[in-house]
Amino acid sequence: MPTTDDKSATAATTPLYETGPIVVGSDGSPGGDDAVALAHDLAGASSRRLIAENVPGAVATSLGLVGLAEREGAGTLVVGSPHRGRVGRALLGSVAHHVLHHAPCEVVVTPRGYKDRGRKGIGTIGVAYDGTAESRTALRRAEALARDVGASLYLIVAEDPVVAGVERGKEFSPRTNAAAVLKAALASIPSSVSADGTHIHPDWQQAHKSVAEAIATECDEKVDILVTGTRRPLDRLLLGSVTGHLIDVAPCAVLVVPHEEGA
Repeated sequence: MPTTDDKSATAATTPLYETGPIVVGSDGSPGGDDAVALAHDLAGASSRRLIAENVPGAVATSLGLVGLAEREGAGTLVVGSPHRGRVGRALLGSVAHHVLHHAPCEVVVTPRGYKDRGRKGIGTIGVAYDGTAESRTALRRAEALARDVGASLYLIVAEDPVVAGVERGKEFSPRTNAAAVLKAALASIPSSVSADGTHIHPDWQQAHKSVAEAIATECDEKVDILVTGTRRPLDRLLLGSVTGHLIDVAPCAVLVVPHEEGA
């Protein structure tokens, strides 16, 4: 019979997204409605519990949403995008970015206009991957989500690091053998999960396109949710980081996996 210590150890090692509900709080704004729609899609395609709360505008701030996630023991917090920015996505300093810094769980940022799209469920889950510890964490999370909702995986590997906090505009020599990294990643995925992928050259060194913009372009009309990792438990999204830029430019929802201790 499992002891109390055994149960505590299991609870400590079980990912929060497996034990905590999907939580979304909305003040009735267009961005909040988009978040509620995506939260229902995530819960409807899986067996996870959904907690959707109507919150007043004064509470629907980063601290209010983080507090809601903490109070409900959330495994996933779904947030919306304000109707501003290049593609209506969250700007640096917005609620979505602040939530990403402080949430106790993974965060899904919903694209503008999601509830009005002709949604067909979650069919393809993208992974921004470069072989780093944080991208491996993202891949494992994407695998679990694919099993949960019955989706396939699509790995995207750029010639330069994808999720390791690369600053936009900073030049350095490529250090990723993208083809080899992609091949190894695909080989690590269980055969029970359908997976494919591509490696891209974003041409960001010639200032044609940033790494994040190259990944976002690859997601267009292919990916329903893009999963990406973070480097640190605190101060997760540095100004100009690839993950921080992805939530601004990706055409799909972006799931940001928290940093794992020891990763």
